[in-house]
Amino acid sequence: MKKIIIAIIISFSFTGITKLFAGSVNEKVGIVKNLGKTIPLDLNFYDSDGKEVLLKDLVNKPTVIDFAYYKCTGICTPLMTEVATAVGKTDLEPGKDYNLLTISINPQETSFDAANKKFQIMDLIGKKIPSSSWRFLTGDSLSIKTLTDAAGFHFEREGNTFLHTGVIIFVSPSGKICRYLEPGYDEQGNFRILPLDFKMAIMDAARGRAVPVVDEVLRFCFSLQPKNKSLVITLFILIGIFMIMLVGAFVIFVLLKPKKNPIVNVRNKVVHN
Repeated sequence: MKKIIIAIIISFSFTGITKLFAGSVNEKVGIVKNLGKTIPLDLNFYDSDGKEVLLKDLVNKPTVIDFAYYKCTGICTPLMTEVATAVGKTDLEPGKDYNLLTISINPQETSFDAANKKFQIMDLIGKKIPSSSWRFLTGDSLSIKTLTDAAGFHFEREGNTFLHTGVIIFVSPSGKICRYLEPGYDEQGNFRILPLDFKMAIMDAARGRAVPVVDEVLRFCFSLQPKNKSLVITLFILIGIFMIMLVGAFVIFVLLKPKKNPIVNVRNKVVHN
């Protein structure tokens, strides 16, 4: 019985730790990896020129999708910047080998906001690419919700900010979800996307291959320090892990602690008397 109880405690402890590291600080925020599923392509959005576009016409080759919002003071711009760096360091050609879409999750943002962000980001790529190869889109709440739900990208609004994770999604020309790429960090705490990982994800999308990845650590928008663009470890995650381990260790100690045999104690008293 003790072994069963200990096994249950360990199981719950690891489950709790896994959920904390999986980014379940807010159950409404996170990524459900719908690998192999297809995003709806019959949705309308608006590009940075204010032109209404059909998603199907933009996903006509392997496509890199980044959900963000243009007035974000958290991880959105640093992630777009790192995507731009990866584009500049990859020998694949945007517009020919793949397309890129940055889609605002804020339905109140306009094509003007998209145009400003596009001007800022395109200047960071380091090489000339067709303007049409990277679209910055806005849309209404229904189109945004339909697309993000299909992609497994869950976010929540808090006032003027949006809580969300940092991830890049790669889809095939038919809209099949093939890869989720979660960026790592460099020594300064900035986002880092390896050009080889970026290229391989595009190639997998070109083949229509749904490939899972090992890295499950999500980057939360609200955990970024905008001034130095360094991500900080959420304190209560560490506290939660510590408390789970402490409680588990205490219960195991209590269960394994040898107990005195009351019959032996009674006999000792009788003999002594």
